[in-house]
Amino acid sequence: MGKLLERFRKFKTRERVLLIVSIIVLFYIGIDRIVVTPFLKSINETKERLETQKKLLKKYYSFVINKKQYETRLNDLEQYYLELQDKFLSEKTEDIASAKLQDIIDELADNNGLDVTRSTVLKKEVINKNPYLIAISINVEINDIDSSQKLQNFLYSIEYNNDKLLFIDDIKIKTLGLSVIKGATVSSTFTAIASIEMEEKS
Repeated sequence: MGKLLERFRKFKTRERVLLIVSIIVLFYIGIDRIVVTPFLKSINETKERLETQKKLLKKYYSFVINKKQYETRLNDLEQYYLELQDKFLSEKTEDIASAKLQDIIDELADNNGLDVTRSTVLKKEVINKNPYLIAISINVEINDIDSSQKLQNFLYSIEYNNDKLLFIDDIKIKTLGLSVIKGATVSSTFTAIASIEMEEKS
C-alpha cells in the first residue's frame, strides 16, 4: 500500500485527477452492473408479472360476473346435443357406421325409384374424442336417371331426413346429349355424424 501511495505522489496533478476520476467511474460502473441493473430488471419483471396477473384477474372477474350467462349457454348446448344425439348413427365401430350410412342411402334411393350403382367410403373426420364423434362420408353414383322428379325427391329425403342427420356435400350431374336429365349420371357425397361406442376410442 505504501509503495502505491509513493507512486501516486510521483504522478503529476493532472494524472492524479484522471486516475481518481477513472477509479470513481469504474466504481460506479461496477455498482451499476452489480446492483442497479439487476434491481431494475427485477422491477421490470415484477411489473410484467403484475400486468399479467391483472389481466387474468379481469378475465376471472368477467367469468364470475357472467357465470349465470355461461351456465345458461352451456345448458342450452347440452340440451341441443341431446336433441341431436338421436339423429347420429350410433354404432360399435367406424366400419359398421359407414356400412349403415350406405344402407340408408341405398334405401332412400330405392324408395325414390333410383338405383345406386356405386358407393365408396371416404376418409373419416374426428369431430370429438369424448364422446367419440366422427363425420363419415360416402361418394355415391347413380346412373340412368329417367326423371328429374325422382332425383329431386331423393335429394329432398336426404336433406330433410327425420330419422338421421344427413348432409349433401356436393353433387355433380353428367347429362347425355341435349337431354337435361334423362339418362343422366349423378355423383354426390353424403355425410353423417356417427357416435362410436368403441371403448378404446373413449
